[in-house]
Amino acid sequence: MSTTTSLYFHFPFCTRKCNYCAFYSVPWASEAQKDAYLDALKTQALSFGETRPVPSVYFGGGTPTNFGVSRLTDLLCFVREHFSLTPDVEITLEANPADVSPADLQTLRNAGFNRLSIGMQSSDDALLKSLGRRHTFADTRATVEAAREAGFQNLSLDLLFALPGQTLPGLETSVRDALSLCPEHISAYSLQLEEGTAFYQTRETLSFPTEDEEEAQYDALCSLLANAGYRHYEISSFAKEGFRSRHNLRYWDRGDYLGIGAAAHSFWNGKRFSNVPDLKAYLASPLTANDYKKAERIDETEAWEETVMLGLRTDEGIPASLVSSEHISRLVSLGLLAQKGDHVALTERGWRVSNAVIGQLLL
Repeated sequence: MSTTTSLYFHFPFCTRKCNYCAFYSVPWASEAQKDAYLDALKTQALSFGETRPVPSVYFGGGTPTNFGVSRLTDLLCFVREHFSLTPDVEITLEANPADVSPADLQTLRNAGFNRLSIGMQSSDDALLKSLGRRHTFADTRATVEAAREAGFQNLSLDLLFALPGQTLPGLETSVRDALSLCPEHISAYSLQLEEGTAFYQTRETLSFPTEDEEEAQYDALCSLLANAGYRHYEISSFAKEGFRSRHNLRYWDRGDYLGIGAAAHSFWNGKRFSNVPDLKAYLASPLTANDYKKAERIDETEAWEETVMLGLRTDEGIPASLVSSEHISRLVSLGLLAQKGDHVALTERGWRVSNAVIGQLLL
């Protein structure tokens, strides 16, 4: 058990569901439901009786800002009152461009949020429209400028690649446009076609990049970000020096964290468990909304497997002693693993086929 515990609050609310999104979300929730959700979050958060220091707090979604700035600040005030936040605590809020006004951003910064994760996704307005996004790149730029004026000194931008209709030059333009906004952190994700999404329903009409084209987009993205001074410290994450996401690293380091809210996941007290992905059920009984009692404690073998799988998501990798030296030698010769002192880590090429590499190491 780690000596600290992080907090994750999930907000399933959004104005409308994006065409690629398979996450649980609730478009057009009522204000009464949101008020009830605030109370439910507080009730569940207190139920764990957690007293360890909290180095990071993350408000994710969905669209947290759809919950309302006054409720967000109320909840953060509650967290400060009932949990032992470390002096340098990282407090992240996810936000979509055009969903928060300059006044909202100032209120959020004054309340104590010190990191903003903005869902840019692309700078191509036509692509954004096809994704079902409501903002433009001009909105992203304006949100970043307003966030800076409000005092945010730690901004992250989300990018998507391998989009239907996206070309390599188009992806490079989006990366350069993101860099022009000088964020401290960039997360980049390959779009995954998942059942239950609008894209899945219309997949036969969409033109996705080929595997080789996706590979070229990924290589270009990594190269552009590296040349701009961003360290590729985790499979999907790039950061300037000193701005790695403390909260995200907690997941890969197998540190304890509590997931609070409908559909949130936790790793706490040696167990992995989750909350029901149903707003009405969560509101009806936030104290029994998770499956903690049914979850089994992670045993030694599972802990080893998790350490390998999660540790290899980061550039620090894992101790070489955890896996077979024979496997290491073969994967190093293939350019998929690299030796880093007494650790081994995936190369850029290895990250692209991480599931296959990890599968070999777990044999």
